[in-house]
Amino acid sequence: MNITIRAQHFELSDPIRSFVHDKLESALSRFGDDVLSVDVFCTDVNGPKGGPDKRVVLRIQLRRRHQVTVESLHHDLYIAISKCSGKARRVVRRKIRKFRKVQKLSLRDMDPKPSQQGV
Repeated sequence: MNITIRAQHFELSDPIRSFVHDKLESALSRFGDDVLSVDVFCTDVNGPKGGPDKRVVLRIQLRRRHQVTVESLHHDLYIAISKCSGKARRVVRRKIRKFRKVQKLSLRDMDPKPSQQGV
């Protein structure tokens, strides 16, 4: 899984970077090869004014061109990252289950192998 982190309107420190990697690895590693990449966008929405102003957006690229986007907003960046990773785990699990269910149903609808007649 490839993780890319970008920050706007503030400096991205090494502890924040390692926290994001740890949270995403623990949340999404169970899905194995289904998750190809994760783009993390951290933004300070209204600068030094205060309030719930740290936005974290995760864009998760799944196999077969499926994409999931999750967003969280909080006054503490670490809490926003934690909430976003939890949402991502739930949404990715739901998306993968849905995809596998559709794939299983399509396999059932396929014609069985032609039987050998006269044997």
